Amino acid sequence: MHFILPYFIILIIILQFAIKRSSRNHKSRNQQFLERESRANQVRRKDISNLNYISIPDNLPLINSGNETFNQLLSNNSGMMRSYNTITGLKDKKILNLTGISNTELKLSYGAANLTELTEYDDNFTTLIKAIASLGHALIDNNDTADALSFLEYGISIGSDISSNYIDLAIIYAATDRFDDIRKLKEKAGMLKSLSRDNIIEQLNNMLK
Repeated sequence: MHFILPYFIILIIILQFAIKRSSRNHKSRNQQFLERESRANQVRRKDISNLNYISIPDNLPLINSGNETFNQLLSNNSGMMRSYNTITGLKDKKILNLTGISNTELKLSYGAANLTELTEYDDNFTTLIKAIASLGHALIDNNDTADALSFLEYGISIGSDISSNYIDLAIIYAATDRFDDIRKLKEKAGMLKSLSRDNIIEQLNNMLK
């Protein structure tokens, strides 16, 4: 017991030191954040008209454009129709992919007064990629891979980070031995700034084995 006691005391001292250091680091990080947030809130409004806004192209499959397969699938499936209407309903709205950029960073870059608008445009992006992934998946389930391909490739082109968008598209590629395109998908996934990145890459790697 006498031999253990000194080591126990040393361990307590080390733990106390570690706790105090962690507390100091936490306070320092909080202070840095508050100072940065204070600076951000003082940045004046900047011009955001020339940002990289996302547009919804006219070459995506459309209802009543002569594509009878697409017309019939959507007219018989309310979920697919909702996703389609969500996509077309965003055509006249501003859309920005701001994934991985914090509110503080947005205010520092564009001014605090623009935060509400930028948040709205980013929300539009999230709504769009969810609708694309949902519609693309449903089209595959209904054996319309040609139209699914159009939507899913568009989703990837605008920076979607939804796993099913990547995996469903890779399944279409794999069915026609387009493994180089799956490798390109993997490279695209590697540039994502979201938590889904590693999972997407792992699933694509499994498809390339």
